Amino acid sequence: MDCVAIIPARYGSTRFPGKPLATLLDRPLIAHVAERCAAVEGISRVIVATDDERIAEAVRGTAAEPVLTSGEFASGTDRVAHVAAQLGAELVVNVQGDEPLIDVDGLGAALQSFREAGVDFGTLRAPLRAAHDLWDPNTVKVVVDSAGTALYFSRAPLPLPQAHLGARHGKADLSREGACLEFAGLPELPGPYWIHVGVYLYRTPALLRWARMPRSPLEVAENLEQLRILEAGERMHTYVVSESLPGVDTPADLDRVRLALGDNSMDDNKP
Repeated sequence: MDCVAIIPARYGSTRFPGKPLATLLDRPLIAHVAERCAAVEGISRVIVATDDERIAEAVRGTAAEPVLTSGEFASGTDRVAHVAAQLGAELVVNVQGDEPLIDVDGLGAALQSFREAGVDFGTLRAPLRAAHDLWDPNTVKVVVDSAGTALYFSRAPLPLPQAHLGARHGKADLSREGACLEFAGLPELPGPYWIHVGVYLYRTPALLRWARMPRSPLEVAENLEQLRILEAGERMHTYVVSESLPGVDTPADLDRVRLALGDNSMDDNKP
């Protein structure tokens, strides 16, 4: 079954302009993502879908091929669908361009399971291990049912651990008007908490169906494109990977990835 990985990578980013070209171990960030994708068993072709010639040039000479996409797209998935419609591959893997440490083996296992399952949409989740990530809006959480199907994605702490909430003065009083909730501190996270990992798996007709849907109210509210699917009544299965290594949403995230890789370069995080 033919499978292509498409990495959406745009130059303009509100939180981190030029992010795909930021330097990591003396190479552009996007080059690391492309080579991780190429190492995944079951992926036969890797494409970087970009709106910028500088990003395309950074990809040339790597394991991926650049495709320049013109026009505005509501999300990275819409850009991926635009390219996928011209390819005719049976399966498409969408890897966000800011995931340089993607779990190669975990993604390969998820892809194999997805091939064998009768589902149209898939994505990855990993255990949320750091308490501060629960409260970080840049860390997207996913809640799943007993079969692993996504119930909701959010930037908010979900599920909300009410037993461990505090107020600015003493215990939280959720009935008090204007109560200010804040994290009271936990040595360990109670219950099942999952980070959403920025990788999607689709059967091509399903991906194109997604792209034809208008942006949904929940998608706009949370700025999470995957909510478009759930709000339309579609199902998205999730596959567990053992670790969620840092993605790059901000310059501070890039420093975390550098630390994880032992990269001691300390430039100003600009491409």
